[in-house]
Amino acid sequence: GYQVPSEKIPASNMVLLIDTSGSMQSEDKLGLLKKSLRLLINQMRPNDRLAIVTYAGNAGLALPSTSGEHKEEMLHALDNLTSSGSTNGEAGILLAYDIAMKNKIENGVNRVLLATDGDFNVGTTSVDALKELVEEYQHTGIALTTLGFGRGNYNDELSEQLADIGNGNHA
Repeated sequence: GYQVPSEKIPASNMVLLIDTSGSMQSEDKLGLLKKSLRLLINQMRPNDRLAIVTYAGNAGLALPSTSGEHKEEMLHALDNLTSSGSTNGEAGILLAYDIAMKNKIENGVNRVLLATDGDFNVGTTSVDALKELVEEYQHTGIALTTLGFGRGNYNDELSEQLADIGNGNHA
C-alpha cells in the first residue's frame, strides 16, 4: 500500500490500556500483546507520546506519558508487565482517559488503546455501564481503539461496542 511520509503524519498521544489480569496470562494474550506493542514502539517518532496504564484488581501507571525519543524506557516498561488477579476495567478506563486528556496534542492523534480479552469482573461489569463510561469521553477528541487478544473467554461483542461508542475501531 501507499506509505505516507512521516512528516505528513500528525503527532500521536497514545495511552496503552493493558489488561494484566490473570486471564491474560497465556502466550496468545499478554505474550502476543507484548510482541505486537514492541512493533508499535519501534515505529514511534520523537514528537509522539506513549503512556502505559495497566489494570487488574486496580489500575496503575506503568509508564507516564513519554516522548518517542525514549523507546528503551517504553520497551522496559512493556517487558516488566505480568498478569495476575481480577479485572477492574472501569478503573483502567478512567485512568487512561485522564492521562490522555492531560497529554492531549492539539491537531494530533489522541487515542486510548484498550488491549484485553474482554473479561471485566470487578468494579463496573455491566455492558451498559461500561458503554456509558466511554460515552462520557466521546466528545473529548480522544478516540478509543480496542484490541482483542486470546481465545476462549474473549468478549468480542463488548470490545467492539466500546470502540464504536469511543469513536475508534476494534481489531
